[in-house]
Amino acid sequence: MKKKILLLFFIILNFSFWSQTSTTTAGPCTDAMAMQAKGRWLKHEDPPTSKEVNNILNEFHNMVIKIYPEPTGVDAAWGKTEGITYFGAKQKSSTYTDGRPKYESAELPHFRKYYYRCGFFPYTCDYSNKNRMLPGFPGETGTWVTITANDDQPAISAVSDDSWTINGFPVKLLDPLARTFSGPGLRDAEKGRNYSIVLIHRKANLPYIPVTRKQYLERCISFHTKLWDENITRTENLPVRSPEEQEKEKNAKLAKFEKDFGKDPKRLKSAVDYYLSGYKTERQIRDEEVQKAKKNRTGELKKFTDELEKTTQQGLLDSPAMIRELYNSNLIFDTDPLQASTVVIENRDYIRKDLPKHVPQLFVVHWTWSNWAPQEKIAGIIEKDFPFEKLQAMIDK
Repeated sequence: MKKKILLLFFIILNFSFWSQTSTTTAGPCTDAMAMQAKGRWLKHEDPPTSKEVNNILNEFHNMVIKIYPEPTGVDAAWGKTEGITYFGAKQKSSTYTDGRPKYESAELPHFRKYYYRCGFFPYTCDYSNKNRMLPGFPGETGTWVTITANDDQPAISAVSDDSWTINGFPVKLLDPLARTFSGPGLRDAEKGRNYSIVLIHRKANLPYIPVTRKQYLERCISFHTKLWDENITRTENLPVRSPEEQEKEKNAKLAKFEKDFGKDPKRLKSAVDYYLSGYKTERQIRDEEVQKAKKNRTGELKKFTDELEKTTQQGLLDSPAMIRELYNSNLIFDTDPLQASTVVIENRDYIRKDLPKHVPQLFVVHWTWSNWAPQEKIAGIIEKDFPFEKLQAMIDK
């Protein structure tokens, strides 16, 4: 969500110099009128890009404008950017001045990242003036199409555990809605989710390496062992008062009961019995919490060791690890491709170093849409008509 907000802010900031003019309607403005309004293709002044990259980005724009030449009910505002990619970068660790761990990318890859983005901003009626319609841009929108070259985000995203690396490469997740394009057509996206991602790569090579079930389970066991051991140690080191100090406090409490209820033996006995039935010293409470944590530790680790034994018996140790939630012990693996993310590391060997840095070697096409007819229509057009095969051909030649 934060990425979407930042992207929206960036687009609006760059287009802010345009003046927005409203349209007077013949009669009260309606949603139907706004949906049929003739939109505009708008472009802002882009940051500098190399000539070669600029030509490729213009190709991206031509692909989009060709399938939707006349925006209806929306303004199409687009731009392009070149930058640094961290695809295939190893990770180095250090510490901040306060001792916290710090993880940074090292050995940046050979190629350059660049992307085209376009937002589709809906026309709306001005509810402060019933005979006026406001154009889409500038405004707010949740409908975007982004074409990225030489980076795998958001198809592949970072995990919450920054410290987990394999051979120096950070472990990541292949999004369950990331569809790989390597043949005719696309697999249907899951209904009810307003975004789709297509990861386009060479047919003969994957840009990622799946983490095996064995590797994943070993990490889960290591992760939970460390997590629970730290929890147990913290609990064992909790400060407690001495038995003598707490005994003094208990006697003072009993003396107060005697003072308050001494004339009513029945009430006195009830108050004393209730107090003593739940009485524990701080040391006793701490020791019980330690034992509870040790029991939970054993139970959590058993789930993963049992799964490791079952996976071994089934001969699935080298199968890709597909999960719903990282390190979750209740549902460890899930094979539903529309629900489960695949645990991966980026395949640095995928990158061809014999090619110039601007040459595209993989693409991500990512589009989102709002539940408004003109914007839903755009999502359908991209799904049906976008020439994914042209992007495929650019990296297979």
